[in-house]
Amino acid sequence: MDLELFIPTYNRTRLLEECLKSVFRASRPQGLNITVVIVDNNSCERSRKVVQPFLEQSELPCRYIHIQRPGKSAALNEALAQTHAELVGFVDDDEQLDAAWFEVAYREMSGDSNLDYIGGPYHPNWEVPLPEWLPPITTYGSGLGIVHRPERIAFSPEFAGILMGGNIVIRRATLEKVLPYPEKLGRIGHQIRSGMDELIHHRLLQVGARGESVPDLIIYHWIPAERMTKQYYRKWAFGRGVGEGYQFRERTFPETALLGIPRYKFGKLLRCLPSVLFARDRQRRFLAELSVRDCFGLLYGRHIYGRFQLVRRQKYSKDDKPVYQ
Repeated sequence: MDLELFIPTYNRTRLLEECLKSVFRASRPQGLNITVVIVDNNSCERSRKVVQPFLEQSELPCRYIHIQRPGKSAALNEALAQTHAELVGFVDDDEQLDAAWFEVAYREMSGDSNLDYIGGPYHPNWEVPLPEWLPPITTYGSGLGIVHRPERIAFSPEFAGILMGGNIVIRRATLEKVLPYPEKLGRIGHQIRSGMDELIHHRLLQVGARGESVPDLIIYHWIPAERMTKQYYRKWAFGRGVGEGYQFRERTFPETALLGIPRYKFGKLLRCLPSVLFARDRQRRFLAELSVRDCFGLLYGRHIYGRFQLVRRQKYSKDDKPVYQ
């Protein structure tokens, strides 16, 4: 069984080096042929220098693919077209693998041929302590990249969450049904445009793929001090809204719509405005502010973002299954 582990990177050389070290430290089960694919999204020259020692070793095959087109989604689309392993894994350059990551991946994907994909939790690797004003992790944990899933659970329309793109193993045949990655979403340089993972998650559900959240498929996610600032959270909340609004051009939703967006989003906006203006509790006031920024991002993403360039739209095949192009 062959697995290609993709690590997209952009100008985070120190973190990339630590990520690669964790990959080499992890146990590798017999029966799983692993190739590490470093996808450099036009980083500085130092990134290649950091990667070079890993490319020259003989212990574990490594490939280096340099993509000039900006954006994580664009880089992954091009890199995937140059590879062909049966299994595809994804981790980010600011993550480190748990020692048993490959063993868990092999156990799950070889043990059940009907299992199309798996995802796992993100354990935080903190740089500094949490500030008091920070919103509850259970509410805005995705802003930091924290996912706590202690139980095994199937991904389904009823699942309260999404398949996070930095900790996945998926069968290539399944992934190809939902490609390409949306190139207007995902990190583009230093710009935050979340929603890439969420859209792929909804496409997987739409094509009937079977996936499970596996508690022991663990990565450790670096949480830098710069993410624990109000400036970052404000930027993230607006970007998250833009990403979700952009998705609503493709995704359907059961709720009543207003301006192409679920109407309850506007109700949430109206409920939050008094807290933004009058709440004395700093955490409550800041949480309300993020909800307001999120809603304005939704409107921008749904009706303005990317309108001046070609938008990839969904088409349907003869058997009425979605084909994404």
